[in-house]
Amino acid sequence: MVKQLLFIIIGVLLGLLVALAVAEVAVRFFSPQEVGPVRFACHPELGDIPVPGQQGERRFPGVFTFRYSNNSLGWRGRREYREAKPTDYRVLMLGDSFTYGLGVNDDQTFPARVEEYLSADHLSVEVMNAGCPGKGTDYGLKSFQTVGRKFHPDLTVLGFFGNDFQDNARGEYYSIGNRGELQVKPLNCNPRGIKTLLNRLPGYNWLISWSQAANLVKQAGVDFIVNRASKTDPDATKGLVVSYTRSASGNATAANKQLTRIYVQQLNAAVKHAGGELMMFYIPVSQEVLEYRQTRTTSPDERAIQHIAAENGMMLWSLTPLLAHSGQPIDRLYYKEGHWTAAAHAMAAGFMSRLIQGRLVSRRQLINNTLE
Repeated sequence: MVKQLLFIIIGVLLGLLVALAVAEVAVRFFSPQEVGPVRFACHPELGDIPVPGQQGERRFPGVFTFRYSNNSLGWRGRREYREAKPTDYRVLMLGDSFTYGLGVNDDQTFPARVEEYLSADHLSVEVMNAGCPGKGTDYGLKSFQTVGRKFHPDLTVLGFFGNDFQDNARGEYYSIGNRGELQVKPLNCNPRGIKTLLNRLPGYNWLISWSQAANLVKQAGVDFIVNRASKTDPDATKGLVVSYTRSASGNATAANKQLTRIYVQQLNAAVKHAGGELMMFYIPVSQEVLEYRQTRTTSPDERAIQHIAAENGMMLWSLTPLLAHSGQPIDRLYYKEGHWTAAAHAMAAGFMSRLIQGRLVSRRQLINNTLE
């Protein structure tokens, strides 16, 4: 009797293994999925950030495979930073997944390439990549106030992407007071919901790191929860998914432009108060590059943030003409899922490094003249 039961259990387990193997092969063949470790951990002041101290690989069959590492702050790369500068200059890069470098290796991100190019020109400089996927300008402000300013960057560079307008509207870090002042919102690192439950399941991280079938099931579950919550409890999706609804006129609306204006103004003031200077670059989606090639005009989103920068006495440097005039086909610059290839990162870094070098050198000369 015991033997018979044992054989049944073994048979069931073998059947499950075969079914899982067949499902995995089918998904890989018919509907490939992105796989990789759990990407975010909750910081008590910054919310979800890239998992500190993590090293791993993300694979998207037919799209990209890249290796990455995060330091103890969740910043891209293995290098740890001391508050005292080991170089003559220090640059802090803020932004979203483009700045972080989703899709390329550590040394292929544009922050890493900027440091490489500047060092090749015999400039003693350290470039820190504090980009965080899925975040907007409000996160950049919070990140600078919480961590970035401690490292005394001479120059802080904000990479602005069109959907940052929508990210800023989520109100994750600040609320606006009656007089237009920013009020810091408390963050909860122990949210309820299915994401917390999944992350605690034994073997979950291993499964989504290697199984495309598991990632397909996960995505189907997310879609189901989002669709259901949109009708009943929208708060149930918090921390589970970030969604965007870009209209024909772009991401910018009257409401989120006003929020973005406040965040840029506050970031500029915070950087200046810390003794540094803020630069801004616009990072276009592939459609904006294609449209610029046809019309020689920038998008409504780019014009909106350019206007906001001008209101703060700043210039917004656009990467749209650079990519549009490169002569490269769009699939050499952008992956199918939308992020930059290593070639686009290198191209952007070459353009940015020249401007950054000029700003650093002129800034140092101004400081020296003031001290004399």
